[in-house]
Amino acid sequence: MNNYRSLKPKRYAAWAGAFLTVFAAGVLVVHAQAPTPPYALFQYASLTGTGNTITATQIPVVTTTGVTVYENLTIQFNVDANGNLTISTGYPQAIPSPTLLTSGFKPGTYVGPSGVLAGKALIVVSGPGVTDGGATEWSLSAAAGADPCTYPLSANWYVGSIANNPYASRIQAAKITSTAFSYGVGNATNCNATSFDWFNNVLVGVSQVGNTITISSFSNNNSSDFATPQAQITYTLQQ
Repeated sequence: MNNYRSLKPKRYAAWAGAFLTVFAAGVLVVHAQAPTPPYALFQYASLTGTGNTITATQIPVVTTTGVTVYENLTIQFNVDANGNLTISTGYPQAIPSPTLLTSGFKPGTYVGPSGVLAGKALIVVSGPGVTDGGATEWSLSAAAGADPCTYPLSANWYVGSIANNPYASRIQAAKITSTAFSYGVGNATNCNATSFDWFNNVLVGVSQVGNTITISSFSNNNSSDFATPQAQITYTLQQ
């Protein structure tokens, strides 16, 4: 029999009561529009469950002053002889999350060199997004008014150790060991000579110095990956 269909009203009520207790403790779930601070953004947290315990990591919490901090929350449940759930004494427990690894990346609109695509190589850098272990994910996309040949047109990269990168096997196969970059993949339309080593699923390394961000391609037009950059472009943050 389907377990969900066999839930008794009493058991369902116990679940509902348990979660209402959590919310009464000050945990807010945000829906379509963010309320006035303070509030939490559970939709951006990582949720895991083990046994009688639910853990939410890297929950963005916006304080009264508008500052965003990150919390880890653990909720442990008791189960009685009839299978009813109640929150264990001393729970929920909240502690500060590990410091996010950002490597100094700055969100915003960036412009490429004036001699590239008549100065219309424009990208928007966004982030950070939270991933496992306090690592962060960053992304870029072509900005409004950008030349369609802008490269890369889009990209995602990850700040953290190469071993924990989603593209670790590809990075290691290329024998890349440099920690000067944060690695990921990008996409572009190969439509002119200057973007010869930029195409879809290109392996990229990204670094930031001050207000400039450099994106390096570790791939060539044969879709092969290399241990050193095959091409690169530097963008400057618009003020």
